[in-house]
Amino acid sequence: MITLINGHEADRHAGIVDAMFRGRAAIFRDKLGWDVHVDNGRESDPYDALNPLYVIALDDETGAVVGSIRLMPTTGPTLQRDVFDQAFDDDVDLVSATIWEATRFCVHPENPRRLTPTRLDRATCEIAIAMCEIGLQAGLTQYIGIFEPHMQRIYRRIGWAPDVLARSTAFETGTISVGLWDVTTEALADIRGRAGIHEDIIIDGARECVRFLSRAA
Repeated sequence: MITLINGHEADRHAGIVDAMFRGRAAIFRDKLGWDVHVDNGRESDPYDALNPLYVIALDDETGAVVGSIRLMPTTGPTLQRDVFDQAFDDDVDLVSATIWEATRFCVHPENPRRLTPTRLDRATCEIAIAMCEIGLQAGLTQYIGIFEPHMQRIYRRIGWAPDVLARSTAFETGTISVGLWDVTTEALADIRGRAGIHEDIIIDGARECVRFLSRAA
């Protein structure tokens, strides 16, 4: 199950948001060894204060947070432009009202791993389907994001591999890539087919969250 939370409403969903930040710390600091800011077990950065849209996967049985990703318009400050741009020799600075940045994708390691009917990680597939649904509702054409090489295999398995714009070995933990994910009905259908998930993912009331971020783009 997916829930959407705008940054300005994080206090209303404190338990879910706290679990999301703790899961991010477990992945980005503890597992991947990134140099990120962690305070009291919670990983956050300045972009969390810019009213992003959080796409959060909840376990259907327990309600626990099992994964998340952060979405922001590229018409404002972005992690790729402000932090990673100098790592790439090619110009990958894209600014468009129809392109949003996707960052801080993670599946939380401490929770039971649920699989789709086709044996793929359910949280990953639900987040990808939700992103496509959100993008189609918001009139997006693409998402841009930074990812490490091992993620390319996962993206291919779920049917939503990005077009790689550039690669860099200058990042502190190794090679990174910047890619574009197309937002199309065909992409959504492909992910659904591979996952065996055919129902809508984002819950009632989510459209207002999407509209809020769209107005900021």
